[in-house]
Amino acid sequence: MHQLTYDELRDMPFRELSEAEYAQLRLIKAALVSVIAQRAVPKRKMLAALGKDQYVEYVQSYDMDISHVESDWFSTDSMPTILYDYMQYVKDGDKYTRIANLFRRSTKRDANGKTAYQRMDTKAEACYEEAVMLLTNAIDTNPLRNPMPDVQLSNEIQRWLDRDVSCEIGFEPDISITGVPRIRGVKSKFAQVSAAPVIGQRLRQYWRQREVLARTALALLYNTEQIDAATEQGLEITSVLFEERLAKLKLQRDY
Repeated sequence: MHQLTYDELRDMPFRELSEAEYAQLRLIKAALVSVIAQRAVPKRKMLAALGKDQYVEYVQSYDMDISHVESDWFSTDSMPTILYDYMQYVKDGDKYTRIANLFRRSTKRDANGKTAYQRMDTKAEACYEEAVMLLTNAIDTNPLRNPMPDVQLSNEIQRWLDRDVSCEIGFEPDISITGVPRIRGVKSKFAQVSAAPVIGQRLRQYWRQREVLARTALALLYNTEQIDAATEQGLEITSVLFEERLAKLKLQRDY
């Protein structure tokens, strides 16, 4: 919603800031850097960025859910079961890859004409392939490929992964030690994101800090009338996009 609001405000003029407001905006920007990195903003910095009254409202916001979506996500703190099987396939693939590398210079061949390196490398690829198939089958929400898509499970799985995963044919993850997605926070040099996923209480804090900081920044940059108008337009855009998406899914299902 903030992104949609910002898009609508893009061509709107900024309001004139006082020195105190400019200083507050700089504090908000510094706090948002931590939010973007998914690190909690300390109480002292939140209080300085928001001011006393706004900070009290922020604290009180923990007494209620931002939306039904937060309630659903907050109730699913644990990693989806399917990812434990996925991790095992990846772990086995990594093991065979390490063994294969030990025999990279070996020239001795077996009855099938394969070297030890080739045998272990083939086993590694098989493990990675099983992992990728398991993952893409679980997160694919295209009813043309997956007759029983589970959007909620797909979203839960993807927030645990260290990279975006495509299920489109030809764009699936590569079945190699560097190509397979990793679970966020695992100790692996091939993981693209070292931070653990934001879940539970950390997720509630992350959403609230992002919400209040972005809203306060917008209030400093633009007049209230501009923000209200942009938000209304943003809601209209969201509604149109949602209707278009539903129509497209219905067409695919009927087809």
